[in-house]
Amino acid sequence: MDEEQKGVFIISNQSGHDLELKIYSTRNRQQLPLSLRLPNNTSVERVSYGGAGNIAYPELFSQGDSVRLLFQDGKQLLHYCPQAQQLNGQCLPARNLLALNQYQVETLSEHTSRFSYTITAADYALAR
Repeated sequence: MDEEQKGVFIISNQSGHDLELKIYSTRNRQQLPLSLRLPNNTSVERVSYGGAGNIAYPELFSQGDSVRLLFQDGKQLLHYCPQAQQLNGQCLPARNLLALNQYQVETLSEHTSRFSYTITAADYALAR
């Protein structure tokens, strides 16, 4: 019998700057963005569950298809990736919070995996 899969998703901010993540859905423009504050040197962790044999996706995958990284000094970086592109690894830019293949994956148990993504100084350098 297949068991439910558990995904532990961790997004860390090592950019040297406080930031806020705003997750938008271009399919539903009436929906307010999901907002996550992420001070420098902190991380946010979310647990997600998937059906038998399926990967559990974090809330930002189900909440939207674009993420705006807003740094404290006003610089911004946009990550965009509709779900079909997420599944095919075709997100733009390629290093993208919405691209599951950009997360470091660690198996914690037979049914639990940890997915980690770190926002770095290089991401801040790309922001405008």
